[in-house]
Amino acid sequence: MVTKRIYQTDPYAVKNEAVITAVREKNGKDVIACDSSVFYPEGGGQPSDTGSVSLSGSQKVFGISRAFDESLTGDVWHITDAPAGTFSTGDRVGLNIDWELRFRNMQRHCGEHMLSGTMDTLFGGINKGFHMGDEYITIDIDLGGRMLTDEELDLAERTVNSAIWADLPVTVTWFDDYESSLALPVRKQVPHDGRVSVVTVGDLNDPYDCIACCGTHPARSSEVGLLAIYKREPNKGMNRIYFDCGKAAFDKLSADSGILAEAARRYSCSPADLPGRLNAEAESIAALKARLAEMTAYIKDAEKEKILGSVSDTGTSGYVYSSDVLNADDLLKLGFSVINEVPGLFLIMRQPESHTCLLLSSSEERKCGAIVKANAKNFNGKGGGRDDNARAIFPSTSDMDAFIGEICSQN
Repeated sequence: MVTKRIYQTDPYAVKNEAVITAVREKNGKDVIACDSSVFYPEGGGQPSDTGSVSLSGSQKVFGISRAFDESLTGDVWHITDAPAGTFSTGDRVGLNIDWELRFRNMQRHCGEHMLSGTMDTLFGGINKGFHMGDEYITIDIDLGGRMLTDEELDLAERTVNSAIWADLPVTVTWFDDYESSLALPVRKQVPHDGRVSVVTVGDLNDPYDCIACCGTHPARSSEVGLLAIYKREPNKGMNRIYFDCGKAAFDKLSADSGILAEAARRYSCSPADLPGRLNAEAESIAALKARLAEMTAYIKDAEKEKILGSVSDTGTSGYVYSSDVLNADDLLKLGFSVINEVPGLFLIMRQPESHTCLLLSSSEERKCGAIVKANAKNFNGKGGGRDDNARAIFPSTSDMDAFIGEICSQN
């Protein structure tokens, strides 16, 4: 006996009594099929329901993490967390879905239909991809390589929400075959075998949207609540649109509104003035970066002359230079400018704040990378590099200085 799919005729049903018709085992847990089920099996871009199952006459309740089918005309299977052998064919059970998740999926799936239909009506866009994720929904709209503008996205969002708030009827019509389903003005024709369910939003003769679908949907568009588009990005020549519906969209917009209000408070301005404040700050930061670059260049030139003067007095083996001002990358640039002018120089550059030590050599006899590899681990450090330069990082300044002392004694 094939599972009677209660969700197809009553998407608002949250529980039912059933008889187990088959039992499988997966990963030490029972997977059951029943003669009837309220559970929607994963498919058509919509996640499956989750919920619980209980043995009639027993207080034991087990979770159902996923429902699936192997064909639209086959059984619905329920993956339970019950140890293998808990259930047997013929057992009477109670099935219960997580209604909050079911209704969220109903809101989101119906909203996706309405947005896809809007893209088709307004711009001739074809939906070629749909995914309902935990944080957002995505659809891929094909416009022949053209990208939607911000103004077009805003128009689509407003148009969909106007239709949602118009409280349009949402009707599911069943047909015995694909050809019969074409009696309705479906947006996208997808031939397939077997019975066909067509979901229509609005009047059957002049619908807002009409498309074949096996998912669950609310009875009225107003139950979708709202639809919020988050962003759009190119994807394989199409427009990938990120959005959500209903409570999920409300929660996201509410959280974003709180972040916006906090940002505006920190900048002592209204949310409307925040973009101007951020632009002004970005310009100020850019000016500071330019000024910092000038000062860094000046310091490197001055320190280079200082190092060159010291090297001429002390010789070319194991000269140690330390800086709290320059970062490791600037120290490396400074080091190269020095060794390029002093043949045979072995330069050790110390950066106390980051516990980083740089080795540079203009002599083929000293292999900086090999020196770091052979010695850094003895002082709790790690790093590596090439023959002419290498970098080692230590957990403390004392470890770094012990490493420097050791390699100076070797060279």
